[in-house]
Amino acid sequence: MKVALVVIAALAGTAYADDVHLHAEVDPLPFTRGGYGGQLGVRADAIARVRVAAASFALDVPDFAAQLGGNDDFHIRVRPSAALYVLYYLSPARNGFAVGGSLRYLRLRYTHDDIDEHDDVRELSPEAIVGYKWHPSRYGFYLQPWFGLSVTAWRSHDPVVGGRAYDPLPVQAFFTVNLGCGLVR
Repeated sequence: MKVALVVIAALAGTAYADDVHLHAEVDPLPFTRGGYGGQLGVRADAIARVRVAAASFALDVPDFAAQLGGNDDFHIRVRPSAALYVLYYLSPARNGFAVGGSLRYLRLRYTHDDIDEHDDVRELSPEAIVGYKWHPSRYGFYLQPWFGLSVTAWRSHDPVVGGRAYDPLPVQAFFTVNLGCGLVR
């Protein structure tokens, strides 16, 4: 996360304000799940329609998702985690589709209904993303619904709580709608 913020700061610091577009986004979903989610992004005119962003987030994974694949009675808490996003906007227009990806560093806590223990696991997870950015007005506010598919590239160890192993799905899906605002134009 710190490296991503340094990269964003360096991009912002090497260009004039007219050449740099800063964005802040919040993801309401984690707030509804006992956590938080936000990101800061930058797009420089020199890299056209590419935006780089750093995010931090935490949430309780909904039980229906955590328990897929025969993982009954397990619960997952995403503890404060980070991601680096790179999105390419297909059109130079204010509204339009974006494709890209992220690399997420996840700090997961697994618990089980029948056992008073937990297992903390760390993961690196690349994610493919497709989204749509929509400005409902001429001001900087926008909505960005997006969908992602991710896999686990590295895991500190397999999650086990009280001798019960959690069996992660090979591919995870995620959907949300970010609320954003352009900060500098």
